[in-house]
Amino acid sequence: MRPLRSALLALAALPLAGCSAPRSAAPPALAPARAGACPARPACDAPPPTALPRGFRHTRSRLVASGWPRHRGRDLFVRPEGPQWAIAKFAYGPYDDDLEDEDVEAYLLRGCSGVWERLGTNRTSGDDRLHPTTEGIRDTGGRVYLDLTAGRRLGVGRHRVHLAVVGDGTSADLFIEVLPPGARVAVSDIDGTLTSSELAVLGELVGGGPPDAHPGAAATMQALAGSGVHLLYLTARPEWLVANTRAWLKAQGFPPGILHTTVGVTGAFGPAAASYKTIELEWLRARTGVVPSFAFGNMPSDVTTYTAAGIAPARCFYYKLSGDLRGGVPNEDYRRLAPVLFSPPAACPP
Repeated sequence: MRPLRSALLALAALPLAGCSAPRSAAPPALAPARAGACPARPACDAPPPTALPRGFRHTRSRLVASGWPRHRGRDLFVRPEGPQWAIAKFAYGPYDDDLEDEDVEAYLLRGCSGVWERLGTNRTSGDDRLHPTTEGIRDTGGRVYLDLTAGRRLGVGRHRVHLAVVGDGTSADLFIEVLPPGARVAVSDIDGTLTSSELAVLGELVGGGPPDAHPGAAATMQALAGSGVHLLYLTARPEWLVANTRAWLKAQGFPPGILHTTVGVTGAFGPAAASYKTIELEWLRARTGVVPSFAFGNMPSDVTTYTAAGIAPARCFYYKLSGDLRGGVPNEDYRRLAPVLFSPPAACPP
């Protein structure tokens, strides 16, 4: 995987042509909704408040901001009574230069209602430290950590936080899903599992079109969402691909969910990818008490991850992967997955 790591390091120095919206045809047609299916989870796509640039606090920040913005938010699953954080990173240019000691305005779209609440102004960090959140994300600078439990705790449902840099109006978004008791979650890898190949994203990053999704993959995830299951898209891609990845999922017709990447510049591969994903699922269990009910992957590292997480092997589906699946299910075609796995529950989540 060293050539891929080198390629990602080189691509990290390129602007993301598809970051705002990848070039793609209309989302593929999905299977019709079954009787009794749960309502679609809201997309939370209301236009954000207009940001009026008011200038930076520091001269250095103006120099940093001369590069293209690479801001990204950190999605989260949380519980109503537990910690609730909005976490984002603000950086620019080919070297991912941090925006430090600058103001960021925060807004909340509570319950995807269409009405934005102003959460106030926050200052980006400049320290290298381990911030005391339940995510364990080291603060290497340019980050905002907003505690949502101080008088603005979120209730069960899907929420969006929009954060805009006061200096130039550029922004990042993140999504938080507050899980109800008994919530079920499905976790899926992206590259090679949902995309047409393991390395398909590289073509997009050098100016090609976005990769295709495997036939039936989006419809399978839609069926899961229609049965009340929450989606966690867990990829070892680097953090600077968050916006690009989120736009691809939407364009290909995948249902809204929570997206997690690594927080590094090159992503993770092989054993490192398995370690990263295992830790992510440990955080999910510690934070919410949830072990995923379904899992989808395509690499031996996914088998290692899902086995370590304690996911039932009969609910782990591996796309065109041979070898020891540790009781997992070979998946040769998403269109052939048994519909009985995705039957609607007695009650749909809020």
